Amino acid sequence: MKTEKILTHLIKPLVLSGVYKNETVALKDIVITQIESKIKTYDRIIKSFQKKYRKDFDTFSKDLANKATPELEDDWMEWNGAIEMKKAWSEALKEVIESEATV
Repeated sequence: MKTEKILTHLIKPLVLSGVYKNETVALKDIVITQIESKIKTYDRIIKSFQKKYRKDFDTFSKDLANKATPELEDDWMEWNGAIEMKKAWSEALKEVIESEATV
């Protein structure tokens, strides 16, 4: 119940000011905007590695076999993490969008 009170306290001014028609619409928009921001962040990281190495992650991974340096391994881990996080956030976005019809 405390969480609901906090959310109402934070969202209510956005509804009262006319920015959103109700609290549900406000919260969903804020959540979707945040998720999209996360996806863009991870997409930028992925693209920077693609630009740096001039190849996609799968090719980079294959080329790395048996000749990785600590720096290359660090880049591989960060690149892989960005791919995994982008997938997770994309799935979360899909779930939130699909839940719009049920709320």
